[in-house]
Amino acid sequence: MFSKKIIKTVALVMAMLTVFSLVSCTQGDISDHPDTSGQADTTSGVADTTAGEETTAEPADKTVKLTFIAAGDNIGHENVYTDALNRATETSLEYNFVPMYNDIAPLIGNADIAFINQETMMADKSVSGGRYTGYPDFNSPQDMGRSLVELGFDIVNIASNHMLDYGNAGLEGTIDFFDTQPVMQIGGYRDREDFENIRIYEQDGIKIAMLSFGFINYSKLQYRESEPYIPDINNEEDILFQINAAKEVADLIFVSMHWDETNEGSFTVSSKQRRLAQLLADNGVDVVIGHHPHVLQEMKWVERDDGSRMLLIYSLGNLISTMQYGKFMVGGLATFNIIKEAGEEPYIDSPKLIPTITHYNMSRRGLQVYQLENYDENLAAAHGCLEYDPGFTYERAIGYVTDNVSKEFLPEFYQDK
Repeated sequence: MFSKKIIKTVALVMAMLTVFSLVSCTQGDISDHPDTSGQADTTSGVADTTAGEETTAEPADKTVKLTFIAAGDNIGHENVYTDALNRATETSLEYNFVPMYNDIAPLIGNADIAFINQETMMADKSVSGGRYTGYPDFNSPQDMGRSLVELGFDIVNIASNHMLDYGNAGLEGTIDFFDTQPVMQIGGYRDREDFENIRIYEQDGIKIAMLSFGFINYSKLQYRESEPYIPDINNEEDILFQINAAKEVADLIFVSMHWDETNEGSFTVSSKQRRLAQLLADNGVDVVIGHHPHVLQEMKWVERDDGSRMLLIYSLGNLISTMQYGKFMVGGLATFNIIKEAGEEPYIDSPKLIPTITHYNMSRRGLQVYQLENYDENLAAAHGCLEYDPGFTYERAIGYVTDNVSKEFLPEFYQDK
């Protein structure tokens, strides 16, 4: 089953249609973890790679509204993919991850645009000794990626501290895999030219530049048989280059930030995060989607001098994992609307965080991602994390949300918590 979105046709076909005017387009285990269409823009010199659902042109006076949803770290621990292997009896896939997401699947499938941070690489298992691997060097089954497509994710970010777990071969193999899928992959670039090819997700006439930067563990760069380009969060020159290039070809700029190692497991936003977030805000970014702490962190509006503002999500936490402690089980889905009124620039409206929790049993199997408000005390009392975190409760799980995310961004369920 493919994604609800359709990858647009290649630039050559688009050009031919334009010239001839023939038709118009319609559309391990971390138990030990410390944890296509691309059309050249001749005015800017920057190519864009566009994906999205093609629709007929809207009337000029019509208001366009798109819903966007963003998920946090999707981690392919050994127990996660072993569980998926055991669930594959009624599917053509060798590993069936889809049932793990049943409770949140409607939220993903109903969104116009769905984004996920894929924490672990998905190269052919030949790069990892003929088998898939978990912590500390991850290579997850490609069926995990196929499951994300089936769920309805449209944009997959792969820039993370694990993108070089198997060196260049692992990164390039993951890029190769996602090139076969009907999604937009960001964060993995074959070379500098590919990095400069700004990814544009276009839907209903709204163009969104999707940029990505990550904390890169260069100690895992094993060899250089080829030269994939690494979008390093510490390279501010590249960050500004991408933003400025995106301004030439997009209506909105969204940036995925996989923060550095200094605050993994911490609910406290680091000074480096704040400095980089301010850099993005000062240069006109519209939305920042943050990852890597593996726990929820602050969500806020950042006001600019001109009255505009940037939506900042410092960390969405984990979507799925088998990390040890309760705080790593609680994450969130960020949702918001993209509004474009007649004659006006598009803007971000009505942001919310829908808290989630990953459940696993005492055998660290039976994985299930729930909306936290659909979870309960009985499930919490049977959570496998209690072996390592005996103080974990449902009430504490809710506290991880309300202690770190302003209630202005939370659903009604949390207003009296």
